[in-house]
Order: sequence, then structure tokens, then C-alpha cells
Amino acid sequence: MSTNKLSTAITPRRQVAIVVLAAALLGAVVAPNVYAATNETSDTVAVVEIEGPVNSALADDVESELAAIRGNDSVGAVVLKIDTPGGAPVASERMYKAVQRTSQRMPVIASVQAMSASGGYYAMAPADDIYVLPTSQVGSIGLNAPAPRSTPPVTGPSGPDKAGGNEIQGWAEQQTLADTFVDAMMAERGEEFQMPREQVAQADVYLGTEAVQNGFADEIGSLNEAIHEAATRAELGDYRVDTRETGFDAGIPFLLRTDSQVVAVYANDPGYADVKPMPSTYVHLEAVPHVDTVERFAGSDLAVERGADGAATAESHAANDTAASLNGGVSA
Repeated sequence: MSTNKLSTAITPRRQVAIVVLAAALLGAVVAPNVYAATNETSDTVAVVEIEGPVNSALADDVESELAAIRGNDSVGAVVLKIDTPGGAPVASERMYKAVQRTSQRMPVIASVQAMSASGGYYAMAPADDIYVLPTSQVGSIGLNAPAPRSTPPVTGPSGPDKAGGNEIQGWAEQQTLADTFVDAMMAERGEEFQMPREQVAQADVYLGTEAVQNGFADEIGSLNEAIHEAATRAELGDYRVDTRETGFDAGIPFLLRTDSQVVAVYANDPGYADVKPMPSTYVHLEAVPHVDTVERFAGSDLAVERGADGAATAESHAANDTAASLNGGVSA
């Protein structure tokens, strides 16, 4: 990367930041090989960060990270660093199953930061212990979804109910989702809950101190204390901590320019999923730093399209998640 080309567009401090970021991006390429090379003894506690609303993208990442962890003999324990208000039912259940499979292989400790409610609580329930801060919020075991509505059936060869909506059936399906959630939580933590099933299903949210008293959490403690507990359960002596980010960071990305495209970096410690073509935006190319090394792992073939003013555009499309969410009164 030539700093001469950047001196007119950015300050020296930002030049240093770009050099550091380029090194981090290069590290993202070689890190998997280094990580695999230590795959001999269980000397690592993997911290998996689960942050933001629960959706299919987050579930994809959590499943992938936990599957990789289960297949890596160097990892002896997992800590789930969680801060989420909940979200889509299917995504929540997928994460729940992934955590459940992992807890059958090694110690798993959940460490709640500001919140782990509804679908987030669902996902972390199979953990061996749930650590919370005094001001953390946990709970909200229930379903938050629009009331079902009746719609007239469509007549034709496909059948009268192919595209119609039955209000009674809709309510039954929502009740099934809610019951599935509550049943799973009772199976995971029924012995810890200091209240009957009917009260658990009220979808209340509790502060950390109260959650420890009523069985929604196990310990008051920080992330570091959760990591120490995970290492102790795995009987690790000297160990290292490997933090793995998941999900999409919706914050303002850092832009980089290659010879063929503009990419957005959505994480301070980027992996492959954190660097992607900039979606649906216009940028002034000369103001975007040019970094050659990003081409080593840029997987998209998306070409830069220049408008009349010399701007570059890139488009991407995201799938919509289901309207129902496991929120129980907590806004996602």
C-alpha cells in the first residue's frame, strides 16, 4: 500500500490505522492455518461473541463457529459472550441445537453482558452455567408475533386452502411455537427455576441479581470469571483465549478499495465473513484507501460500476426473516 497516494485524503494517524487493518486482514487469511497447527492439546478457551438481534445470518455464523470448535482438538471449553434481545424463532432454535451439541462435547459457559432475552435465552439455555452481571437482563420466555388474521382462500386447481389463512389455525401454530420454547427451557433448567412452568411462561425479564435467585441464571460474574470457570471445568492448566465474532455488524464499516471493487470491513478483527462488497451505496473512489492485500481473500466477483460522477456502486440483497420473533415483549 502506498502512503503517498493516501496523504492527501487522510491524516497520518489514519494512515497508521489502515496499515494495522491491512495486517489484520492478512492475518485473517493465515490465522486458520496457524489455529489448525496448534490442534494437538485442549489448551484453548474459545469465546464466541453472539450480539444483536437473532436472525438467520447470526445463526449461520454461530452454527459454523461451534461446528469448527467441536472439530478442533485444541479447544477445551467454550464461553458464549451474549448480548441480544432475541429474534426469529427458527434461528433461535438452530443456535439452541448448536449450543446443545457443543455442551455434550465440552464445558460451555454463557456470559451475559447487557441482555440475553427471549431467543437469546433460548440459545444459551443448554450451557452448563449462565453468568450474569448484576444489571444484566435475562428471561422473556415466550413468543412475540402479530395476531393471526383470516384471509379468503384462493380458488383454483391448487386447492382451496393453498393461499388462504385460517385464524384459528394461526393461533394454534403460534401456541405450538410458544409451548416448544417453554418446554425446551423447562427441560434445560426446570430443576433450577424457582417457579412453576406457568410463571416461567409469563415472559418476564429479570435483572441479574434476581435471575440468580429465581434460577434463570447461576452466577454473578464477569466475562473473565466465566472464562476461568470454563477452563477449570475443562481442567486446563495454562490456556489461551480465542475470541470468535459472529453475525453482521450493522455499524459504519471501514471501506477499502482494490483494483476491481470496493469492500466494506465490518469488524475490528475481520474474518472472511466480515469483508464484503459495499452494499447499495455511492462512494468517491479517490477518498477510499487502496489496499492490495485485500485481494488475497476477496471472494466476490462483483465489478465496480461507475456513474456519471465517477462514483462506484455495489448492490446486495438480504433475505427477510420471519415476522414472528421470540421476543416476549423485548424489542429486537
